[in-house]
Amino acid sequence: MARLILSGGGLGLRADAWPEALDWLATAPAPLHLASLASHDLRQAQTLAALLGQRNSAVEILSPGSGDPLRGTIFLCGGDATLLAEDPLRASQLRRWIALPDLTVVADSASAMALGRRAASCTCGGHPIRTVAGLGALGEWSILAHAEGPHDARITALHDPETPGGGAQLALRTGEAVEVVGLPDAVRFERVSWSRT
Repeated sequence: MARLILSGGGLGLRADAWPEALDWLATAPAPLHLASLASHDLRQAQTLAALLGQRNSAVEILSPGSGDPLRGTIFLCGGDATLLAEDPLRASQLRRWIALPDLTVVADSASAMALGRRAASCTCGGHPIRTVAGLGALGEWSILAHAEGPHDARITALHDPETPGGGAQLALRTGEAVEVVGLPDAVRFERVSWSRT
């Protein structure tokens, strides 16, 4: 399994607002790849590539359906978790990446949410949340990005009707990042050094 890190968002088009994360990403295991599997828009990847270039990091932007890097780091940009969860090509590509042992995969915002049992369409900007089945890569867990705190009321949208008690949910604030430990059977989350909260 890849090393898997989840971010609650914050490396969007204003990626320079989270310099700790950019500094970490610039020194992450090379080669460094960016992918927009949860969006058709490449602006976040292009912005990150430019900012990382200023830190002397060589970056490759991967497109959906491109080949699988066998080592290094892949940063998954945000967007709409339901797009990633419901698109068979994008979902299978992400499943392959997280299965590779020599990769570090950083899933930001919507990409983090898509990995859970349930995936939400949007969690910022006051839009209503629509949920679908997620990729189920985190055991019973579902992820809420851009959370207002650990008890954000919107977390109830991610309760899984097929799981007794609705499953487990993790609310990640913008600027918060955790590493997933214990996959696949004993999943837990450990705060990473560049997390803001």
